[in-house]
Amino acid sequence: MKSRRYDLILAFYPHARGFSYVVYEGPLSPVDWGMSDVPAKEKARRCLRRLSLLLDQYRPDVLLIREVSSARRMRSIAALLAAIKEEARVRRLFTVAVSRKKIRETFAYLGSPTRHAIVEAIAKHIPVFTSYVPPIRKIWNGEDRRMSLFDAAALALTFFSSAGLAFE
Repeated sequence: MKSRRYDLILAFYPHARGFSYVVYEGPLSPVDWGMSDVPAKEKARRCLRRLSLLLDQYRPDVLLIREVSSARRMRSIAALLAAIKEEARVRRLFTVAVSRKKIRETFAYLGSPTRHAIVEAIAKHIPVFTSYVPPIRKIWNGEDRRMSLFDAAALALTFFSSAGLAFE
């Protein structure tokens, strides 16, 4: 099977506090990345506006987003993802939703692909992300905001792996 080459990939990962994104030229070539906290009242509007600016700036070939169920606690994220898919459809942009299960399958070579193990694997393969690796989370602490950056990176690396462009 011949794998298709994509010039630019934008992985956009909305989460409870805002969003993170990573723009890639290839499996090990991030071009730009960022994290943004957004007030809950304005989250959908601001995330869509920032995504629109990123799409205008980079004109990616593929937009990667996370896949979520419409579970009650994820309802606002699911609604935001539906709006993102609509924006991509209007722009005629190829969009792929990547599930947590698929990410875990991609990183199965780690043995037990915990989120922190995935973060460390990403930082090992892409040294520029090493300075963003958060400490291991203690159960009494909240999640470090930098984890979402690695969630966005994991979306892209899973996509590249499924397209036959291995990063391991």
